[in-house]
Amino acid sequence: MKKVLFILLLFTPSISFSQTENRNLTFDSLDLKIIQQANLILQDSSVWNKNDDRECEDDIENKSYSLFCALFKASMDVTGEYVHRRAAMQQVRFTLEKYEDGRVTAHRLMDWNNHPNTTFEEVKVVLEEALDVVKTQLKQSQ
Repeated sequence: MKKVLFILLLFTPSISFSQTENRNLTFDSLDLKIIQQANLILQDSSVWNKNDDRECEDDIENKSYSLFCALFKASMDVTGEYVHRRAAMQQVRFTLEKYEDGRVTAHRLMDWNNHPNTTFEEVKVVLEEALDVVKTQLKQSQ
């Protein structure tokens, strides 16, 4: 039985992120504030941490933030908690997929942030585009 399962796993195509995640996000004003705050935290390249390890305490202490840790801190600042699959976090993940270009192997935010080809300007573009998506949906829902 174990051999059969192993063989099945070998021949099962890998599942992409888009097949396993809910892409129909519903945003609230807190999602907008989280992304805005993350964008403010990453005000310029001097505060960007290009070596994310998804451990944010040292980023916060050193005031040097990866994309993930900027979103983590923004979530804590705005809501008092971090929710990994919150709509704001997901929208940033989905937005960066347009710029992924083979840079992600396991953890989208960390892998993409850390990749040698990722620039600070791209990080800002991803945040701005994610903001635009949230603003548009919130405006349409009014």
